[in-house]
Amino acid sequence: MAKNLDDYRCKLISKILQAPTTDHVSRFFNAAIKSLKEHKVNGYVTKRFLDKIELELDSIQPNELNHQQLRNREKAYQLTAACKTLLFPTASVPLIA
Repeated sequence: MAKNLDDYRCKLISKILQAPTTDHVSRFFNAAIKSLKEHKVNGYVTKRFLDKIELELDSIQPNELNHQQLRNREKAYQLTAACKTLLFPTASVPLIA
């Protein structure tokens, strides 16, 4: 694992964008989440990690990416959403006051 989560996130985003297929994106992403679990990273820290991945992917202009990179970015969005749903299944349900 990288020196800190920011370094780890940057390396993961680089791998996501350079991946030759979306299957590779899934493998990189799953390996990252597995590593966070193995290092017993708190769920809220993991959620923040996922949020930062989304923010960084959002900051990249689509016209700066080729077709495969756009597909990889979309796959990464899907994976972060799925992972957040698994971590916090009730987070999307509005609270009734």
